[in-house]
Amino acid sequence: MSCLDGVAANIASTCATQPSGGLEVTAYILNREDVAITYDVTNELLITGMVNAATKKAYSITGVKKLLNAGSDIVIADDRANKYSHYFNFQQFEFDSDAVLNVDNIDDVVIIVETRDETTDGDGMFRVYGAKFGLWKSTDTHRANDINGVRNLELTSLPGQEEPWSRYVFFDTDYATTLAEVVALLTPPA
Repeated sequence: MSCLDGVAANIASTCATQPSGGLEVTAYILNREDVAITYDVTNELLITGMVNAATKKAYSITGVKKLLNAGSDIVIADDRANKYSHYFNFQQFEFDSDAVLNVDNIDDVVIIVETRDETTDGDGMFRVYGAKFGLWKSTDTHRANDINGVRNLELTSLPGQEEPWSRYVFFDTDYATTLAEVVALLTPPA
């Protein structure tokens, strides 16, 4: 017996619906414990609101071209419901002591990315990874003679703490409203 409801709509992977892929060059990173997330009551992967705790805020991660990457991998078990390991990858170009300490301290975070594939109303453009259980450093490598000497990091779900959905979608009303809410997370509440 499956824990899932089963397929409930047509799937149209056609020339008309084919995406180009890619992410915008700015992502947003939040300490998971610093944000309250509101989920839609009928669609559990739809996030309709995010609010910072008092004095807390999100931070931006800015890359170039295709430097940022995000996604998920299914985790199948014989005796449990399927889950998804969420993934986010970026490279750190800054090497001053404060920047290194900041990235050394990344763990248990939520990442918001914006896809370059536009939708008619904005639903699906902001994807959230690690919303329930956080993302943790799973790879953190630096080699002076590799990838131009930069630090390469991957954040993933911890084993046994994978997410119930392949991604969460942050959407409230339309694209402009959702974008404003994401950007507002960069400022602590008054």
